[in-house]
Amino acid sequence: MRVGVIGVNGIGQAHLWALRQVPDSSVTAVCDVDAERAQKAARDHDVAAFTDAKALFGSGDVDAVVVATPPGTHGDLVREALDAGLHVYCEKPIAPTADEGYALARHAAERDRVLAVGFQFRHHKGYAAAVAAVAEVAPVTRVQLNATNWFRAQAYYEASAWRRTWSVAGGGVLMSQAIHQLDLLVWLAGMPKTVCARVRRARHEAEVEDDATALLEWDGGATGVLVASLNDPTGHERVEVVGERGVVTLTDGFEVRVTHHDPAQQLCEECPDEFPLLELAPQPVGVERSPTEWIDMLVAAHRDFAGAAATGRPPRVDAVEGSKAVELANAMYLSSYLDEEVSLPLPRGEYPRLFEDLATGAVPFPARDRF
Repeated sequence: MRVGVIGVNGIGQAHLWALRQVPDSSVTAVCDVDAERAQKAARDHDVAAFTDAKALFGSGDVDAVVVATPPGTHGDLVREALDAGLHVYCEKPIAPTADEGYALARHAAERDRVLAVGFQFRHHKGYAAAVAAVAEVAPVTRVQLNATNWFRAQAYYEASAWRRTWSVAGGGVLMSQAIHQLDLLVWLAGMPKTVCARVRRARHEAEVEDDATALLEWDGGATGVLVASLNDPTGHERVEVVGERGVVTLTDGFEVRVTHHDPAQQLCEECPDEFPLLELAPQPVGVERSPTEWIDMLVAAHRDFAGAAATGRPPRVDAVEGSKAVELANAMYLSSYLDEEVSLPLPRGEYPRLFEDLATGAVPFPARDRF
């Protein structure tokens, strides 16, 4: 499969190098609005260079494209590529609104093309081990997710001004960084039915949020707490999933532990002690590590994409699955703006109206709320 990479700065560079390790794919073109950057990438990989995506789509040089541009540009590029008969691997998030993500899924189906979303952490061995362990202790009764491992200085926004804007970035920590952990939450427990959130700007000079907290509830009664932030110099990732038959913890990606016990309801009803002291020791789950594990995820994602394009099967993360984390983020924004609990799935059109106001500056949200 001949692949063109659109956007060769940042994550686009990682895609270029990952694709060199995929036997069923080869990079044949690059595209970037920065002509000098496009030419350099073309020289580095000995491929054709473009500065206009439409010219690339119609060149006949590619069978598929990777869209690695800022989120606000994804929708138009994905649609145009699909209309040109190309398969598309779109970086996360697929779009700033889930409505657009689901619409792109329908568009890909109508064009009979593969549209994959770049949630490469679906190929993360630590995440996969945690998901497998959760199946052993299910059904889930509580989830606590701490995603504060994304500390960013103000220089992050100064280096690329688009990152601070609603119109191009689509959001802050929930959309640009912790979207991976929102996707993990959906993978672990499914979509919640209600969200009550507070989203704010606490430290950074930007339009978008740098801190968010949410209370979640699922059908069946499970509850959860989600915290995401760019503001903690000592922040870390930790997920705790409490199930009827045990507890699973995932710390900083690869430390997975599981504690098994008899059904909690049974223990509650039958334990004779007034103050039970249950000797339940967490057991580590072995997770294979590799010096190249971060690029390995991207390679695995591209192998999956190539296989889907070759066989017609769905990719590991198609546009419907890849829009769920976006819908959860949208729900958190909407809940915080309305200052009320919101239900999922969101009514179509509800969040896009708010996003349009955010993107145009008609609504100054979130308000500054310093620590």
